[in-house]
Amino acid sequence: MNPFLPEFEGQLELVRIPDDFVARIRKRVEEGLLMRGHRKRANYVVRSQGRDEITFGAGDFLTAYNVGLNDVTVRRNGAASVRYHVTFWRWTWTAVAHGAILGLVFLICFLGIERMRRDVAAYAYGPYMFWGLVTFFCLFWPWIMTAIHRKFAEKALQRILREVMS
Repeated sequence: MNPFLPEFEGQLELVRIPDDFVARIRKRVEEGLLMRGHRKRANYVVRSQGRDEITFGAGDFLTAYNVGLNDVTVRRNGAASVRYHVTFWRWTWTAVAHGAILGLVFLICFLGIERMRRDVAAYAYGPYMFWGLVTFFCLFWPWIMTAIHRKFAEKALQRILREVMS
């Protein structure tokens, strides 16, 4: 899977998946997915559920951007494993929007502040360095963050699933 694509899927092997695992996950989502009782920046809602599958997702902007487990589906895959699929497009698009806004601010400042243009031009490679840094951090960095975030989001989900299934 493309590392810059904001989604991942996997399988978690356990000794045994409880028969009521969907109810357990639902309860955890309702009580607080990351920490029980704390929903301010981790406000998740159950979107659908069946006997062997549950789908939940971020209920608001702060949750979508804070944690990045935007849309999660967990499905039984036999007696001892579950499969999960996670997307975090809202997290990624928020990071991309922040980068674009920052790039626009740099552009406006560069065009509107004569002293800034002089300072950048004062160095032999000043314009290349300035626009190179703006391009990297405003266009490429959000996608690099997406690739980095995948691993940590998956570890967080696996930890939660292990706690729920124990």
